[in-house]
Amino acid sequence: MVNAKQAAARPGILGTLVRKFFMNVVKSPGLLACCLFPALFLLLFRFVVIEPIAHDDARMFLLVTGMLFSTSMVPGTTTVYPMAEAREKRTLRTMELAGVGRAQMLAAHGIVSTLWTALVAAACFLVSGASFDSMPPFMLVTVLSSIPLIALSLALGLASRNQMAASFSSLPIILIGIAPMLFVYAEATFQALPLLPTGGGFALVYALAEGTLFASASIVPALAQLAWIVVSLVAFIIVAPRIPCDE
Repeated sequence: MVNAKQAAARPGILGTLVRKFFMNVVKSPGLLACCLFPALFLLLFRFVVIEPIAHDDARMFLLVTGMLFSTSMVPGTTTVYPMAEAREKRTLRTMELAGVGRAQMLAAHGIVSTLWTALVAAACFLVSGASFDSMPPFMLVTVLSSIPLIALSLALGLASRNQMAASFSSLPIILIGIAPMLFVYAEATFQALPLLPTGGGFALVYALAEGTLFASASIVPALAQLAWIVVSLVAFIIVAPRIPCDE
């Protein structure tokens, strides 16, 4: 058995884990299909539903939907299921016995989830047909907005003992992620968007589509999203050590 001090001295463990976990998603048809779904859905919606009716708000709808789908579907897909599968097949315990620390595995899963979120968000943006000038702020807002759900996915992945449990655990992530869609139908509820984990990011992408991202009205959602990021990371750091390991 490799102790913690020896494990910490090993160079390149984190990079190796990131490559392994990233490729695990690529090699899994089910996980890869879930990651591709947001872009494929928007592509279908753009050319089958929107183009024939020439909807005035089509670009805005595609951008905000791409942001929500990227931040809600990808973290649960690329984090909860692989972690639950590793625990079910006892490979997680094997890696721990081999000297790979829990913190390293969590960091690697978090990085992979962030990378996949960025890739899916980029694909959704390209499908939307928006101006490339909007791509950097869209990517930045989407990736940052995904952090609270990535932290939640890591916690649920640790707690899920098998893939059946993961199926149940990933559902709240999706529901929380797409919840802002229900808040756009009235002015009062739209103002309450910052109360949601991805609501601030949603409001910022909405403002980006309207061309008002750098207006004073964007300060509150930006600060709210930053607060959600900090709170979620602190909560995860506190909760993660209390989640039982494999026996």
